[in-house]
Amino acid sequence: MKKVRIFILMIILIIIIISIIVFCQPKKYEEVYIEGNENIRRDIFTAEQLKWIDANKDTVFKVGLAKDYVPIEYLDEDGHLKGLGTEVLRKVHEFTGLKFKLYENIQNETWDDMLNNIYTKKVDILPTVSFTKKRAENIIFSKPYIETTLVILGHKDNSKVANNLKILRDETFVAAKGYWTVDNLLMENSNSKITLVKNAKEAIKYIDEKKADYTICEIPVYTYYTEQNIYRNIKIIGEIKNKNPIMVGVRKGLEPLCDIINETIENINQDELYEKALVIPKTNYKEKKLTIIVIVLISLLSIVVYYLYNTFIQLLKAKKDVEKANKEITKFMTNISHDLRTPITVILGYTQAIIDGHVKQQKDKDKYIERIYKRTKYLNELIEDFFLVARLEDNKITLLKEEVDINKLINNMVLDMELNFKKKNINVFINLDSNINQPKEVDRLKMYRAIENLINNAIKYSKQNGTIKIGTNLLDNGQVKIFIEDNGIGIQKEDIPYLFERYYKGKNKGVNKESFGLGLYITKEIINKHNGQIWVKSELNKGSIFYIKI
Repeated sequence: MKKVRIFILMIILIIIIISIIVFCQPKKYEEVYIEGNENIRRDIFTAEQLKWIDANKDTVFKVGLAKDYVPIEYLDEDGHLKGLGTEVLRKVHEFTGLKFKLYENIQNETWDDMLNNIYTKKVDILPTVSFTKKRAENIIFSKPYIETTLVILGHKDNSKVANNLKILRDETFVAAKGYWTVDNLLMENSNSKITLVKNAKEAIKYIDEKKADYTICEIPVYTYYTEQNIYRNIKIIGEIKNKNPIMVGVRKGLEPLCDIINETIENINQDELYEKALVIPKTNYKEKKLTIIVIVLISLLSIVVYYLYNTFIQLLKAKKDVEKANKEITKFMTNISHDLRTPITVILGYTQAIIDGHVKQQKDKDKYIERIYKRTKYLNELIEDFFLVARLEDNKITLLKEEVDINKLINNMVLDMELNFKKKNINVFINLDSNINQPKEVDRLKMYRAIENLINNAIKYSKQNGTIKIGTNLLDNGQVKIFIEDNGIGIQKEDIPYLFERYYKGKNKGVNKESFGLGLYITKEIINKHNGQIWVKSELNKGSIFYIKI
């Protein structure tokens, strides 16, 4: 049995690894040229500039860029150069015939590496760069071809408004290494606490995870990550008064090329440039993620089939009467068929709709993917229950007992489940007996699971704005009694004797139909293995109280 389980898990792992390799393998960007329809404009250049152009018509100038500064400058998923500076160089190529080629090691290097490359002449041009005094020592700057609005980003818990760099002096600041904001911030605030990361995406992630207070970026960059819905905990908390001029940077020694770029900037249609370049790119990231989810889901369903089969065998062995066993299996199959049909049908339906292209709007795709995720999560929880039930029935559960403070365990549990209570605005009252000062010998994780099941049920069957009471009592014999009381829908009297049986679901109309009837069975088995007791008192439409004695 153990060998079969390991074999199945290995197959699933191989499938997942292959999926990641196939769908997430990075592109290679060697030999990428900036091309366009040549339309030599000899009317806009001086005789000296035309002479230089003719002399360098066979030269290939290497271009470095921030490959992930979306949407201002980046390489898309197909390896195409995108962004403002790229469009400027494309126009230079069209007007002059000069050749520009992407630096061959671009996929392995950061923006800070690109700056070092132009200083050491490995790279000739940076098409999208901002001026700083430090950079001007090694770079010749063209005229600005756009000015961007800079915003200060903070996390949502930070209500402090900022509108300049000086106000950030005492705050933690994060920026991409080599970005112009770092040079200027250090110049104005030498004592600033700056964390340097490799790109703008990581800087925004730091804010989202509250590892830093602020970062600065252009409005289009913020808009891109907001629309991607990757980071939900960021917001604009201020705007830099001065705009950020963006230019083309050329290494020292190529001054004539910078003059030619300036003439090109003077003669291009700025509106056309912005309209073509500043486009939020589309990404198939979520479609790839969906594909991987579906593959993993199929693998998980294979495990379900295996454990269902194993369960059937156990049922057959456990029953003395073959006819009774057949009836049990038929009933079990009916329950499984009913409970698996709905989530699987939903997953297949939404997946097919996306694959067939019936879902056009990104917000609708996001909604469908979220629903697929919820159903997948439900099936995953079901599989975990199958694992635990199989081990309980095979008597392969080993209790790792340790001394546990029951009151502290329950306190921590309530804190862990705080969000679950808030979703239904449930009032929680905790009444822990202070006389319980001796720890109990229990398996901490399994006891946590047993009590958690009862609290989750109390939440599930409580009404909005309901009340749940959780407490402990020290009994005369030294045992501890734990109780979880709710004022929810209650349990029908005829259901109570069967409530802790495997696969049993109550007949109340308010009972969650997605329940598989394993939670209370698992709880009872865990309590039994601790030589404890569990029972329930309930009144329909008034609520229930579950008791544990250990």
